[in-house]
Amino acid sequence: MTKPDPGVPPSCLPPEGGRFLFACRCLPILFLPLLLSGCGDWTPLVPGTPLGDKHFWVLTAGIQYTLLISLYAIVFGSIIGLAGAMMSRSRFKGVRRAVWFYVQGFRMVPLFVLLLWIYYALPIAINELPPEFGELPGMDMLRQMTPFTAVTIGLSLNAGAFLIEIFRAGMESVSKAQIDAGLAFGMSRTLLMRRIILPQAVRRMLPPMTSQFISIVKDSSLGGAIGVAEFTRRAILLQTQILHPMEIYTFLALEYIAVCVMLTLLARYLERRYPQHN
Repeated sequence: MTKPDPGVPPSCLPPEGGRFLFACRCLPILFLPLLLSGCGDWTPLVPGTPLGDKHFWVLTAGIQYTLLISLYAIVFGSIIGLAGAMMSRSRFKGVRRAVWFYVQGFRMVPLFVLLLWIYYALPIAINELPPEFGELPGMDMLRQMTPFTAVTIGLSLNAGAFLIEIFRAGMESVSKAQIDAGLAFGMSRTLLMRRIILPQAVRRMLPPMTSQFISIVKDSSLGGAIGVAEFTRRAILLQTQILHPMEIYTFLALEYIAVCVMLTLLARYLERRYPQHN
């Protein structure tokens, strides 16, 4: 347990459980000097004037794409992560080796490069497949790739590689004695996973999963590079029109902070609702 700084009065320190909320309350103070010192011209972004209303809604309208991309990537990435973690515990060496190659491959390729390849190169590769493969279900969607689909696929594959390791570490944290006890009671491996391993593993995985989900939200900003009209893309386009970089990019940072704070608060609630020791 860390000791408080002797130079800081104890009454000024937030309680242990409230440090995160304390930081969230103090965070806007970092941006107050920009607003109060006359730094920049914020009138083009402040609602209440015709231009302010227009620009404000231009910046905030991208929330639907940011949230949808993040939600789909979290759901599909979690499915990939859970399936991959279970396959990594397979008795067959070939299955474990395939999961290892998947994890290492997608963790080594930069996400931006992956998005570019999926959006520009994957449709070309599918068009050059033999006809019997090109007619498989889903190939038409990949052949006519949209920016939104490309970002969702890329983020899901990338997040899945990291979530596999998170899920695997959580599963392996369950003691072998509990697993042996479940097998001794005649539980199947599926029932053992559902009743004993996953309930404990998910509680222990919540903090690293939250960090990964926040990374997904932030990485969704890369979708603007291939044409998705999310937060960052709209901010860049507006900046080229009205030339207020400090105000626009400060507002953009606050948008991402707001989304990530809500996600973190949800995770904190789940951690209190389902504690590890329960």
